[in-house]
Amino acid sequence: MKRKRNRVISSLLLALLTLSVTVPASAAEQEDGTEIYKIGVAVYNPEAQEMKMFMNYYKDYLEEGFPVKFYFSGQISSAEEENTFIKAVKTAGAQGIISFCGMDVESTVQVCEENEIPYVLGSNIVSDEDYEAVKGSPSFLGSVGPNLNLVYESGCNMAEHFIEEGGKSFVIMTGGASRGNALHAARTKGMLDVLEEKAGLVLEKSSEELARTEENTALENEDGTVTVTLCPDYTEEGEGLKNLKAAFENGTYDVLMSAFHASTYLDVISEKEAEQDSNIMVGAIDSFTETNFEAIKAEDAYGNPKIDYVEGKYASMAGPAFAMLYNAMTGHPEANTPDGQAVQLYQGFWTAESREKFVELYGYTTGIYENAYSCNDLMQVISVFSEDASPEALKELTEAYSVEAVKERIISQ
Repeated sequence: MKRKRNRVISSLLLALLTLSVTVPASAAEQEDGTEIYKIGVAVYNPEAQEMKMFMNYYKDYLEEGFPVKFYFSGQISSAEEENTFIKAVKTAGAQGIISFCGMDVESTVQVCEENEIPYVLGSNIVSDEDYEAVKGSPSFLGSVGPNLNLVYESGCNMAEHFIEEGGKSFVIMTGGASRGNALHAARTKGMLDVLEEKAGLVLEKSSEELARTEENTALENEDGTVTVTLCPDYTEEGEGLKNLKAAFENGTYDVLMSAFHASTYLDVISEKEAEQDSNIMVGAIDSFTETNFEAIKAEDAYGNPKIDYVEGKYASMAGPAFAMLYNAMTGHPEANTPDGQAVQLYQGFWTAESREKFVELYGYTTGIYENAYSCNDLMQVISVFSEDASPEALKELTEAYSVEAVKERIISQ
């Protein structure tokens, strides 16, 4: 199978695209005359492991199974940058946008309307207020992303797991919760609620307030046998790593739970393990990325996986958003929505509590012939490939994200 290079549009190329570049008409067809649909993908950070996971699924898997070509943005840090990318890639001939950003959905959807291009959020959700503002737009197809209740439960699940494993001294990396990241805050709240209920942790404030703390915060149960240190902020482009090192200087730990990733600071954890001469169990609410795959296969100094527990998204969860966009690009929006309004579809996470489980699940997310959301699965909800495509079928497929549902689809093919 031919592998295609990653088409990342840099800031310089964005400017060039806006000014002068168009896609030649001959590039819009394959050799057999089939039209190739050009899709712009707005990326929050092309170097982020989760983003690489989604990008690889699109360019290395879906591009091989459908007549499409993806054009990825560089790092997008604001709504203005996303809107600039959309204008530029539309000028270059793109016929649709999949976004992993959506920082100001209302303004971005307006730009899409002005440029007459459909837009869908690939793995994200919008607030109820934002949804009400844009649900009737002809350009906004909708969103596919995690249900907030399930996001909260992911924090609960991880805390329960490590309590059952005998954890007593916890450090919690709260990530962007202190900066208003609702997903990180919900995960951290779940951890704190379970530690309060099942380990007797005394909360000096509400779990919602503590989850959003802006400085290292130490907590314990009544007799001091269970301790927790909250470390806020991102470890890249933030104070998170500095806060973690400060926590490590002030105590010993047997569990580190992260509301985001842990793979980029495993060396800091290993140094702490060597210093305290004991293992630290590591859990992350992250994604089934290649980096986590390598980390969970590798052993630390005590013969344990470098990451012991992962709960999160997997690559082909971004497939249903592609199917929605394909329906819109080919003139079949009725296959997405029964009433012309944007849809909100929800997915939950997978959990690997061991090395063996992670390896098994990772195989379902990267396989060419056995993929969690395969090309064949997606074709069943795309009108030009299936007479049975419908909003009901799209919803059913999208929300059949569980391991059991994926195994059933694979077996039936």
